Amino acid sequence: MAVISLELNELNFHFIKKYTAEGKLPGFNRFLQNHVIFETVSESGYPYLEPWIQWPTVYTGLTYDEHRIFRLGDAVYHPQLQIWEKLEATGATVGAISPMNAVNACKSPDFFLPDPWTNTEITADPRADKLFRLIRDVVNNNASAKLSTIDLGRQILPLAFPYLSRTSISRYLRIMPTALKYKWAKACILDSLLADLFLHLMNRHHTDYGSLFLNAGAHIQHHHMFESKAYEGDFQNPSWYSTAGEANVDPLLFIYEIYDGIVSQFLARPDTHLMITTGLSQVPNSKMHYQYRIVDFEAFMAGIGIVHATIKPRMSRDFLLAFSSSEAAQDAAALLASVQLGGKPLFSVEDRGDTLFCQVAYYGAPEGLENALVGERQTDLREHLALVSIENGIHQTIGYHFDSHIRGRGETVRIPLTEVHQRLMDAVAKDAKPQQREPVAA
Repeated sequence: MAVISLELNELNFHFIKKYTAEGKLPGFNRFLQNHVIFETVSESGYPYLEPWIQWPTVYTGLTYDEHRIFRLGDAVYHPQLQIWEKLEATGATVGAISPMNAVNACKSPDFFLPDPWTNTEITADPRADKLFRLIRDVVNNNASAKLSTIDLGRQILPLAFPYLSRTSISRYLRIMPTALKYKWAKACILDSLLADLFLHLMNRHHTDYGSLFLNAGAHIQHHHMFESKAYEGDFQNPSWYSTAGEANVDPLLFIYEIYDGIVSQFLARPDTHLMITTGLSQVPNSKMHYQYRIVDFEAFMAGIGIVHATIKPRMSRDFLLAFSSSEAAQDAAALLASVQLGGKPLFSVEDRGDTLFCQVAYYGAPEGLENALVGERQTDLREHLALVSIENGIHQTIGYHFDSHIRGRGETVRIPLTEVHQRLMDAVAKDAKPQQREPVAA
């Protein structure tokens, strides 16, 4: 029996309960009604309530104070024993797609395709490798990409076609009309592709333990919670930002229904032990909070005088600059500090010697970008910064965990997030039966 860890990043089961009470989301409703609901508790309070801190906790079983992985992509600098290596040591075969802030340190994984922001090895056949690299590029350029949904389909679908099933094709037919109208729905396409690729690779290799990380739900909650019928607050997204609410389209229900279908598809797979984890969840923001991302990193840096840096974009407003020396990094930090908005630096900068971890630190409305200073030169930054989101949802310490083999009547049990790691390990020890296999041809 295979164990699947489905990582639905930050999914709001307190919202899902509202939809199931209306007769929606039958797959999730079965979990809520017929299984124990584990509420996981992670570190309390910012700056530690970030998914790139909490998912390493799931993968290692360690708290932040123990694993010390603080920034997205930093897992490569803090090597820890993760679940995949531990399971390999027991004789189990393993695979992973897009685990957040995890390193491919396996000896011989069936497949390992890292998240789009962590610089670690890809283990996959050539077609899966090429598809994944294309998806990674789309994710990393999401805020400013001009790629239309039709162009996205033309590039991805020829590579993805062998991984599609009859069930998933019907899912794409449902997603596409919405994706043609709303940018946020493109994330649903990418998560569906990752789910199809994951199931194909699990079936092909007969993998004992596989983990799949999906992020569209977290992305849409962050950007469009105010348009959800489950939201009970007073804020509304402006029409120039999103027209979904005006058109009576509920973005959260849309992605939850996509995930509901994926969960049902996984449960229908023979001999599968499914475990669902969210890491964190979200609650409505109490203020209008804007987030931005640089449109063209190389052009922007050159424009302020930074020309000899290796630029590594991270999620949302974050990026890393790497230099040949700490002196070069110090010079660049001074140039970054010279970019000001409203008398404050545009960037927050963390000095790491020969690298700088940077964030866009302006959270005001777009019109405030008109009057920036670069040194003593006044400039308009509206063409240089893309609005990533009006941050509708913010993180909370409570997450959720479900185990298809632990039945119940919807009772709630609280556990520390660190405990999920051992539950996954124990499930593989109990249910997966590792055996010698012939190598699978590419």
